[in-house]
Amino acid sequence: MQKFEWTPELTVGVPMIDTQHKELIYAFNDFSAAIENGTGASAIKKLLTFLKYFTEWHFEQEESCANKHKCAIADTNHQAHAKFLNIFSELQTAYRDSGASEDIARQAHAQLADWLVNHIMTIDTQIAKCIRHATGVSCSPS
Repeated sequence: MQKFEWTPELTVGVPMIDTQHKELIYAFNDFSAAIENGTGASAIKKLLTFLKYFTEWHFEQEESCANKHKCAIADTNHQAHAKFLNIFSELQTAYRDSGASEDIARQAHAQLADWLVNHIMTIDTQIAKCIRHATGVSCSPS
């Protein structure tokens, strides 16, 4: 199973966003290990649930920050988040309805892996550039 290490290429330069991205990557790696080690459907279900709720919270934080600073790509970011949450919700439902199919868990893993890195490196880096330009370094979503 694919795992990620935090690398300089994934750093967007906004501490709040980088910290949250690191947490997503740690949880993703736990998800990878649970599938790889066959630790059971309950562990995978728990990790899927955590990833869903943490991702929703992270997206709200990131979008609030982007909107606060009127980032030009904020709407594109929001649309990408909404699309991802929809896909992730469908995969979570499919996993539950399948009786904890390992194939569905692997499918969720693959989609999450592709999306996570591609989104961070394409859209989130642009959001962060806007935030850094507006604030100097950081953002608090309030």
